[in-house]
Amino acid sequence: MKCAAIDIGTNTILLAVVERDKGVFRDIVDMSIIVRLGENLVNSGRLSGPAMSRTMDGLRRYLDITASHDVERLFCVGTAALREASNSGEFLACVRDAFGFDVEIISARDEAYYTYLSIRDDNTVRSEAMTIVDIGGGSTEVIRGTCRGFAGYTSLPMGSVRLTDAFVFHDPPLKEEMESVVSYIRERLGSVIYPEESVLLGTGGTVTNIAAMVAGIEKYDKEIVHGLEVELGQLNDLIASLAELTSSERRCVRGMEPGREDIIVQGAVILKEVMEQGGFGRCMVSAAGVRYGVLYERLGLGM
Repeated sequence: MKCAAIDIGTNTILLAVVERDKGVFRDIVDMSIIVRLGENLVNSGRLSGPAMSRTMDGLRRYLDITASHDVERLFCVGTAALREASNSGEFLACVRDAFGFDVEIISARDEAYYTYLSIRDDNTVRSEAMTIVDIGGGSTEVIRGTCRGFAGYTSLPMGSVRLTDAFVFHDPPLKEEMESVVSYIRERLGSVIYPEESVLLGTGGTVTNIAAMVAGIEKYDKEIVHGLEVELGQLNDLIASLAELTSSERRCVRGMEPGREDIIVQGAVILKEVMEQGGFGRCMVSAAGVRYGVLYERLGLGM
């Protein structure tokens, strides 16, 4: 049986299509499209018409893909942007009318739990004791768990898009703007608990794009990125070099995902601050995320 999960985030929408066979699955499609659904949400409190239109176009493309693979079950969830926007209902109605399915807006707790499941049930990246950081466009979840159970989470109102819209008005960012970004991040991270002797794992588009640039790969390759370890020194060097470039110059950096060049520095600083505050010298990268956790739970896959 072929199944699919769509994750509608603040910056990207992600699709995983898998084939289930005897309790395990194999990847058929795993892809993302940058739609910036939460563009300027931090200032307006609403989803804009163009942002909703871009997201609808992306969903239409995804449904064409799922139809071409004869997908039998489809799950679709939405996260921070849809939790926060005052007109989320308008977007949900558009999806229902156009495509005939409902988008489930999941809580911050469920977002954290699905992210945890995507790592716990993955032999490549899971560890005995884990701190998981999921850096999105609108929020960041810092999750605690072991290979046996979910231990808790902190959801923070900071993500690559939110920080950019709130603090960055020049290209490249001014020193004062980046100082404001760092100050905001540190203030929010003050409430986070880091389990002793845990391994740091990172997920989300910011983290996988950092990994691609550190690895120096021209085209994104999940098999290279998934399980890659990023050293704090490598991250610091990357941030320093990217922060001096304009967005158009960043597009030419090997490994940069098109469409992420204006927000990548702000997202990378979140990871840097987590690593420094938690005392982590390295971060192992997971290319999975919420969509895989949804599949694991609802189809009874994994462990």
